[in-house]
Amino acid sequence: MKEKKRSIYYRFVEQVLNTLRIAQVRRFPHKHNPKKYGILAHAALFALKQLEDKTYRFIVDMVAEMPRILSLLEIKQAPHWTSLHKAVQNFQGSLVGTLVANFVRRTKSQRVRAGIDSTGLQPTRASAYYTTVLKKDRKKRRKIRRHIKLSTVVDLDHQLPMSFKVRRGPASDHWDAQSLVRKAHHIKKIKSLDADKGYTKEELRRLVVEECGAEDRIKVKNPEVSIWRTSGEYLKKAKRKKLRANYRALCETYHSVLKRITGSQVRATTVRMQNREVGFKVLACSALRRAIITLLKEVFYRAGKTCY
Repeated sequence: MKEKKRSIYYRFVEQVLNTLRIAQVRRFPHKHNPKKYGILAHAALFALKQLEDKTYRFIVDMVAEMPRILSLLEIKQAPHWTSLHKAVQNFQGSLVGTLVANFVRRTKSQRVRAGIDSTGLQPTRASAYYTTVLKKDRKKRRKIRRHIKLSTVVDLDHQLPMSFKVRRGPASDHWDAQSLVRKAHHIKKIKSLDADKGYTKEELRRLVVEECGAEDRIKVKNPEVSIWRTSGEYLKKAKRKKLRANYRALCETYHSVLKRITGSQVRATTVRMQNREVGFKVLACSALRRAIITLLKEVFYRAGKTCY
């Protein structure tokens, strides 16, 4: 009998499990944990939940009808949705950042072309009409203007995130820029940094050039102002040179793909769980990209063998 082809869901779960094992995450971190499901199965199921953008009940019922994924997770049956929810609450906050960084470390490039950008996510799935505070006086009506802000440093060559930060917006882009770029440079050395006008700051440019040894490709905010009236050594240098190619659009493409695949809304109500869901959205997008790449490679090499 021919071996059944591995579906994209199977490859997705496989990529999540591989990066968990590379990060040396134990299946049962505590000796008193019940030896039934484990953290590997719960993390893979939660990543699959963010990929499908469904509820806990729906994703558990869906996995219960997938015997191959259950065997891959080394469990006999899908856990109850409350067990999955409680396990996710106990995940460490730094776990997702480590898993996301492992996808970039596994690439073959020595230095990468990076880009930093931020996007907004909706903290509720309610409609705009529902979130409007209805009052008799029209001038006192207001909408929920707070949103979830996701800042990401992306490997533009492979369209993979290197580091990210979740906070409540609206907020300035400068608050997380330097820490994210420094963290991304420790993961893999960057050769250039692309950013929009919101990141034009002398301290960030100095960090990119002096500490990272990379090319400063951050856009200038006020190009019409003359150089002699501009303060900052690296800001003056940025005004003197002209950027021939624009790689910043690739960073915006990543955020567009992230929202189209995993959705732009968050189901959780607490801040802690909202941050966890956004982190696993980033993880799910990286795992799906790696799963698609492995599928394309298998199809390509299989087609090459049949030609001969």
